[in-house]
Amino acid sequence: MTMQPLTERALSGNRLAGRFAVIGGVFGIAAFACLIAFLVLRPSGAEQQTSHLLLRSHDAGIILQSLCLIPFVLALDAIARQRSPESTRLMVAAAIIFLILIVVLTLLSFVNAIADVLYMIPQGALGVWLIVVCRQNANGLPSGLRKLGVVAGIGLILISLFPIGYALFVDPAILHGPISDNDPTPPGTDRANNIVHMVLALGTLIGCSMYPLWSVLAGRWLLVRGNR
Repeated sequence: MTMQPLTERALSGNRLAGRFAVIGGVFGIAAFACLIAFLVLRPSGAEQQTSHLLLRSHDAGIILQSLCLIPFVLALDAIARQRSPESTRLMVAAAIIFLILIVVLTLLSFVNAIADVLYMIPQGALGVWLIVVCRQNANGLPSGLRKLGVVAGIGLILISLFPIGYALFVDPAILHGPISDNDPTPPGTDRANNIVHMVLALGTLIGCSMYPLWSVLAGRWLLVRGNR
């Protein structure tokens, strides 16, 4: 007698988590659009206020995207545990920690308490989680979503290499505050500076576009699954 309500509750939870994942993906796409607009307008000498608004809108999108993904992570873990009871909860705990760190570090950058690139480090850790999850069979993700998730995870990892690589090979001051475009790089670091920025550009192109797209499609998959 209790199995039917429990099943309906699980399906309802899946649908809710799917909606959150889709909404989070939309926020991620909007954040990516704001970032592209910021990068395009900055060299043209756009007003500083407009550039700042675009950058902060990107950060707000990252925060909302991360918060919306938490219910999806929990739902995906529940599905994996149903299909494979021996599954460990370590992965879901790690993902939630990474998402919360992204939110906290981005919020702290809003008030200039920390450097505005530090959130990229847990974002890269989330990319590792995404790759691992998309290579598992227990959660039932379809093949296309798995492949897309692996690509998105690689992009997020590349993004996370920027603050680490810049601090190690260019200027450790980036970990303490933003580096202005007008600030000269330390002597002898021009090549390293170019390389880490190329890696960042590649990671941004892959990760910031594929990750929210994966979130939308994964959320839609969970919605369809919840309606069965």
